[in-house]
Formats: sequence, structure tokens, C-alpha cells
Amino acid sequence: MTKIRWGILSAANIAYDELVPALRRSARAEVAAVASKSTGKAERFNPPVIYDNYEELLDDSSINAVYIPLPNSLHATWAVEAMKKGKHVLLEKPATLTEAEMNFIKETAENNNVVFMEAFMYQFHRQHKRAKELLQSGVIGEYRHVKAHFSWMLDDGGDIRLNRELGGGAMRDVGCYGLHAVTQIVGFKPIQISMTGSIHPEYGVDTTSTCVLMDNKNRIAEVSASIELPFINRYEIIGEKGSITVDSSFRPDVSDDKFGKITVKDSNSNVICFERIKDDQYLNQVEHFHDCILTGGLPSYNAGHSLEMARYLEKAYQSLQNQSFLTDVNK
Repeated sequence: MTKIRWGILSAANIAYDELVPALRRSARAEVAAVASKSTGKAERFNPPVIYDNYEELLDDSSINAVYIPLPNSLHATWAVEAMKKGKHVLLEKPATLTEAEMNFIKETAENNNVVFMEAFMYQFHRQHKRAKELLQSGVIGEYRHVKAHFSWMLDDGGDIRLNRELGGGAMRDVGCYGLHAVTQIVGFKPIQISMTGSIHPEYGVDTTSTCVLMDNKNRIAEVSASIELPFINRYEIIGEKGSITVDSSFRPDVSDDKFGKITVKDSNSNVICFERIKDDQYLNQVEHFHDCILTGGLPSYNAGHSLEMARYLEKAYQSLQNQSFLTDVNK
């Protein structure tokens, strides 16, 4: 296989703006087809082939991998269908709405010997490797508290993020980044989780929400998300001796200077280290996915990790729905 031929399942903006350009920056990828019910939206990709339904694209035996940026509620169905057809799947986050759906995806990937990865692209930016190095160096001592925040202004009342049936809501849309950073980058493993939020009276989804997590050392983490506040994306790790803050942590590519920024402070809030790091997180993501396809390896962020994330998100929304203070993650 000299090039991996990709199919795009839907003409979503995230595919057009970010993922497909990254594929075209890769020497190992070819965008072979786009499937969309809207021919006009598909044409802007300028692909060799346009299918007007998803089944036809999945039946194309020349396509090796598919990227799925469909609404959240459709992720599991089409990821499973694609893998049953022998396609490797890069699935937009959050992978599923429930742990059971994610477990089905994991089993299907294993049974069909295909590569599956949830598209938390931000983690492939070098700034997070550096943040982990700093944490492990002991410069702030043992961490005691973690905070993550991602917000932006959603102006379109018809956007799918406001559609409850399609799996909308702020915590699923951008809060999942914070949950991912806390649990997968920092390594905070909660045993209890609670979520509170502002529910839109018309749409029935959380437009601003906060998760509080506790681990077995009684440490606390906070994850806040909003689709009605200014654009901010950052996380902070607070330790015995100071703190590590990663600004523009999730979308450094759309920051003013396109750099991620890491600030380390001592116990008196004096800056002892400041680093600016530029990288191509979308390209790094697809190249890692290509490596796994070509070598038969397991992604560094694999279906087992996605299963954790699905559990945390499902438990968080259960807490919000039940108005319970703490929900046991393991029950």
C-alpha cells in the first residue's frame, strides 16, 4: 500500500476546514471520496468521487479508511458499519453517547482486525508531551488539583450542538476535551463524578456546565465547558510546589499566534518557566493513524481509552439528569 485512500462520511465543516486539509498535507494519504446527502457541500471538497449516501462509500472496496464527523448520536452506528466493511475508522469525538456503544465499537474493531481511533487531535500537539515531562520532573511536586476550561460562542440556533436527540450539549462538544486532558494527559482517574449545568429552556441541552471529579486520593479536578461564553481553552495542574498552565491547549492552531503556551510558576506564583510551542496537531494525528494502519500497531490513544472517556461522559450526564452530587464511576 503506497497511499491510504480515505473516504469522508459527511461534508461537515470540521472535515472541510481541518481534517481533509491535514490529509492533503500527508504524503501517505489520498482523499478518494466524500459521501453526503448535500451534493453542494460535498463538491467543495473537490474529491474524485462523490456518493449521495454513506452505504455506497462503505461498499467502495478501494477505500481503506474513513473519517466520520457525523452528529454524536450517529457515531456508533456508522463506525460499526464501516468496520464491518473492513475500513479503518477515525471517529470524531466524543466517540459515543454511552459506554455500551463504545464497547460495541471496541469489539467490532477487534473482530474485524481494523484500526479504530477517536479523534482527540489536540493530544498530538507537542505541548502536551512537554507538559507531562514537566509534571514528571517534579518541578511542582505531586499534583493536588487539576482544572480545565473550554468555551466558545455558538450563535446559530439551528446548530446540531443544540439538538438533544443528536447528542448535543456543551460538555459533549467542548467539555470532553477537558475531561480528556484531566484523565488522559494528566492521568487523574476519578472514582466519583458530578455535573451541574445551565439547561437551555428551549433546546434541553447544557449550554454551560461543570464537572467535579474526585480520585482515590481525595484529589479534586474541575472541568468547565460552555457554548455561550468567550473563546478560552486551557488547563492547569496545581501541585505542592507550584503550577503548570497550558494555554491555547486544545486549539492552538486558531490562537492569535498559533502557538501553545506553557507557564510554570513556583509556590509564590513567580514564573520560573515559559515556553511557546508550535506544531501541526491535525497532521500528527493522521500520520499516527497511518503508522498504525501500515504496521498493524495499536494507537497510543486506543479504544480502551475511549471506553474510559465514554464512561466518564455518560456518568456526568447521569449526574446532571438525576441532580445527584456524586456518581460512582464504577457502578
